[in-house]
Amino acid sequence: MAPPAKLTFLGGVGEVGRNCTAIEVDGKILVIDYGLMFPDATMPGVDVILPDNRYLLERADSIVGLVVTHAHEDHVGGVTHFLRDFSAPIYGSAFTMALAQAKIDEQRLDARVNPVADGNSVNIGPFRVEFLAVTHSVPLSNIIVVHTPQGPLVHTGDFKLDNTPVDNRLTDLGRIGELSRNPGIRVLMADSTNADNPGHSESESQIGETFRRLFPELRGRRIITSCFASHLHRVQQIVDVAIDEGRTVFAAGRSMVRNVAIARELGLLDIPERSLASLEQIDQYSPGDICVICTGSQGEPFAALALLAQGSHRDLSIAEDDAVILSSHPIPGNQRSVFAVINSLVRRGAEVIHSAQDLVHTTGHAQRDELRILHNIARPEYFIPIEGEYRMLRRHADLAIDLGLDEDHALIAVGGTQVVVDDGGAYIVDQLPHEYQYVHGTGLPLDQEVLSQRRAIAAAGIVMIVAAVDLENRSVASEPTLVSRGWASEIELDDLTPRLEETVAKALENGLNESKPTVADLERRMRRAAGRFVGDETQRRPPISVTIQLVG
Repeated sequence: MAPPAKLTFLGGVGEVGRNCTAIEVDGKILVIDYGLMFPDATMPGVDVILPDNRYLLERADSIVGLVVTHAHEDHVGGVTHFLRDFSAPIYGSAFTMALAQAKIDEQRLDARVNPVADGNSVNIGPFRVEFLAVTHSVPLSNIIVVHTPQGPLVHTGDFKLDNTPVDNRLTDLGRIGELSRNPGIRVLMADSTNADNPGHSESESQIGETFRRLFPELRGRRIITSCFASHLHRVQQIVDVAIDEGRTVFAAGRSMVRNVAIARELGLLDIPERSLASLEQIDQYSPGDICVICTGSQGEPFAALALLAQGSHRDLSIAEDDAVILSSHPIPGNQRSVFAVINSLVRRGAEVIHSAQDLVHTTGHAQRDELRILHNIARPEYFIPIEGEYRMLRRHADLAIDLGLDEDHALIAVGGTQVVVDDGGAYIVDQLPHEYQYVHGTGLPLDQEVLSQRRAIAAAGIVMIVAAVDLENRSVASEPTLVSRGWASEIELDDLTPRLEETVAKALENGLNESKPTVADLERRMRRAAGRFVGDETQRRPPISVTIQLVG
C-alpha cells in the first residue's frame, strides 16, 4: 500500500481570498500559498485577514516548504506572517519570489526565497513539485503539480486560458495532457472564481487594442490610468501605446513604483529609461505628453487614485480635462468605494472611462468554456474546486460532473475540510474548526472578543464613568466624571450625571446585604443606572466602562 496523502484547506474555499492548502505525506507538510484577505466594514481596525494556521502551528516542525502559485496578495500577501511562525523555504517563479523577497526585506526578516523556472521540478521533503506555466493577470503564474505516492495532485492557482497573451507565454496544457495519460491525475484542484460565467474570457491583448483606439482620441489631454500594480501585462500595454503616442510614463503609488522596478530588473517589463520619469518631475511636462499609471483601481482609501480624488496627493492633482482610465472591474464588495472615487474625480472635472463603458479590462480567471477545456485535458480521477465562494465551487463541481466525472468523485471543501487520498480513493474525513485570523498594527493577532468590542463601539459609541468614593465614610468624594465618545450629546450627559451620583450615594448609604459595599458592587450599580438611562431615554446601548477610585 502506498502512503496516503492528506489535504487540509486552510483558506480560499467557500470565500475569495487568503488562499492556503496543506498537503501532508509521511508526516511532512507542503503548504501551497499563504495569502491574505482584506477586511470589510464590519471589521474595524483590522488590517488583513490570514489563513487559519492553528493546524500548521501544531505541526510546525513538519512543514518542509511553502510554494506560491503567483504574485497576487491573496496568494503571496501573508508570506512575512508565515515566516514569523514557521522556518521553511519558499518557492515560486522569479517574479513571485522577487515580490516575496521585497516584502521580506521590508519587514527585515532573515530569509531568502527560491525562484523556479517554468517546467522545472524541485524536491521538497518527500514531494517532487513541478512548476508549469499558466496564463493569468500577473506574470509568471504557475500551475503546481505535487507528485506524491498517491499520484500527481494538480493545483492550478488562479488561471485563464489566454491564446494570445501579451508575453507569448502559453499555459502548458501539453504537460497536463501528458500527466493525464501517464500516470493519470489523481486529484485536480482548480480555480472556480468564474465558474458561473459562460463562454471564454477576452484575451489580455484585446485590452491593448482598446488603448490604441482611446489614446489618439485623448491627444492633448493628460491621461491617468489605474490598474492593479501586479497586472504588469496591462502596464506593458499602456506603456507601449503611451510611448507610441509620444507620452512620458509616470508611475504613482508605492506598490506600482516597486513592481515596475522589479519587473524592469527581471526583464518582464520593457520601458526605455528615456520614457520613464519620476512623478516629482511631472510639472515639467505638458498635459498631452503625460501618461500616469497608478494604483487604486479598487477604491482603496490610501492608494494613489483615491488621494487624487480627494485632492490630497503630494505630487499630483486632478485638473479640468484630465482623462482617467479605470482599467479594472470592481471586486464584489468594492463597488461603493470604487464609484465614490469615480464621483469625486468627475466632480474635479475629469472624464472617467471604466469597464462598464468600454473594454478596458478583462478577467484573469477562466470562464466555463475554459474550465471545460482544462477538465477534458486533465481528466482527473477526483476533482476539488477551489478559490471561490461556495456557489462558485458548487457550479464548478457540477460542470465536472456534466463532463463525465462520477458524482462522488467531485468533493466540495470549505475552510477546515480535510481530504484523504489513499489506495481506496479520495474522501472527506474531517472538518476542523476554522476561523479568520485577524491582524492589526505590526502583525499583532486580534481575537474575536476584541473585534466584537470594536464593533459595539463603532455601532453605538462608548461611555466612560469615573467616580471617587470614600468607602469608610460611605460618601461620594466628588461628582462622577462622565466622558462619551460617539454616543451622546452634552445635554444627554448632563441628564445622566446626577443619576449616577445619586446611584453611588444610595449604594454607599444602604450597603449591600447589610455589609460595606465593594468596588465591584458599586461599578455594577453604576453600569445598571447608566444602562437604564440609555434604554429609557435614548434607545441606544453603548458599552459602558465604570471605574471607582477609592479615597480616604
